[in-house]
Amino acid sequence: MRTFPIAALFLLATIGPTSAGAPSPLDKLDARAIDEDDRKLLAIRELVAYTRPHLRAVAHVAISRDGKLMASSGWDNAVHLFKLGGKQPKAWAKLDASPSGIAFSPDGKLLATGSGDTRVLLWDLTGAKPKQKLALAGHKNRPFALAFSPKGKMFVSGCYDPVLRIWKLDDPDPEAWAVLANEKTPSLGLSSLAFSHNGQYLVAGSHIGKQTLRVWDAGGAFLDERATPLMKARVVACSPTEAIFAFAGDDAEIHLAKLGEKRIDKIRKMPGHQGKALPPLVKALAFSPDGKTLASCGQDKRVRLWNVADGAKSREWTMLDEPRALAFASDGRHMAIGCGDGAIYLLRLGPAR
Repeated sequence: MRTFPIAALFLLATIGPTSAGAPSPLDKLDARAIDEDDRKLLAIRELVAYTRPHLRAVAHVAISRDGKLMASSGWDNAVHLFKLGGKQPKAWAKLDASPSGIAFSPDGKLLATGSGDTRVLLWDLTGAKPKQKLALAGHKNRPFALAFSPKGKMFVSGCYDPVLRIWKLDDPDPEAWAVLANEKTPSLGLSSLAFSHNGQYLVAGSHIGKQTLRVWDAGGAFLDERATPLMKARVVACSPTEAIFAFAGDDAEIHLAKLGEKRIDKIRKMPGHQGKALPPLVKALAFSPDGKTLASCGQDKRVRLWNVADGAKSREWTMLDEPRALAFASDGRHMAIGCGDGAIYLLRLGPAR
């Protein structure tokens, strides 16, 4: 499928990820600042921060590339923003939004969220408080999947119809570069979106359908859909270092695949997570900044780390409630976990600097 661009280019200033060996604002988190009874109840050795901002389940979490901000969206139709750099996350702002995806721009100056209606909101984070900068219309349903490209040149949103909208922003009044709508495909709606490490490919998972894994080439003048193996994918994540992506459908398994110039090759699958409730069993996926580790969480209340090189499980934690959202910090030493009870956990996976 090919769609034609209808706008010019917008370039966000970017910064490099925090080095795994350099100090990070998250290194100042101190587990001793957590209530002692909470620490005993949670019983996670790596836990360095714990907060419960949402009244209902957490939908998504994100950490800015510089490690100074954390955001979460929830099914209470709120987005919470925290400043990092102290012993515990400091509540900064609460935004009326939706349980849609959330995404920081690579330079950390913008936050993309859903809204109470069907618009995508871009918030300016450079002031004393977040300020709505843009409201992007065009969807008929709430936009549940949002993503910036690695260099900030593109921004995408996906839901039921129009299925996909891609912006290359250049003015205060941006226009869509590509739009997919009124499709007759074996899938329905987009549930998850991720750009490949170099921004060339856009990978998507869908809510319903026989073939729900979709991939587009977004690196040329047009948006071209790639032929993919007949696979189900509801949750997707792309490696930040190479042309590898992970996906999970409605069952327990997690798959790794490679994006080639002419085809998509399956690499391996991992056992994933178990569950008895409605699908999906795997709730979220996230790659570490060096691309060597894949994190997953599922209905079995477990969070697991997998070695990308061989598919072996390296670490595991059991949460009090179902974990539904994951985000690595760019330092590679910290990970945020959002759960069904509205709580957010921050784990330290390696020594502070």
